[in-house]
Amino acid sequence: MTVPGGRIDAHHHFWDPAQREYPWMAGDAMDPVRRPFGPADLAAELGPAGVAGTVLVQTVSDTAETRQFLDIAADSDYVRGVVGWVDLTARSVGDELDALLDGPGGDRLGRHPAPGARRGRPAVAVP
Repeated sequence: MTVPGGRIDAHHHFWDPAQREYPWMAGDAMDPVRRPFGPADLAAELGPAGVAGTVLVQTVSDTAETRQFLDIAADSDYVRGVVGWVDLTARSVGDELDALLDGPGGDRLGRHPAPGARRGRPAVAVP
């Protein structure tokens, strides 16, 4: 996708094997990427590729990672959106989403508006 000032990379990841376990990183074939890859690594590649912004996508099903990615987005000139994870079956899902949206980078969290959503936030039914 192209926007004024450059293109948008709509899907990229950051990871750090010292911080968490990544099941998708198992096996010898993943050895070349089994090292930290973060904002500074990607930033150096954006300008030469004509990319003005990105969407940072979860690497594991972990709300702590979502919070970390939102912090990165809040401090970044190029992370325009975050696709994160929250347990939609948890009774506290509404409060968890509110906390993510109200916290640093929350304005960059992708969300699906639904009928009945409050303050423009997703409506989630919990059994």
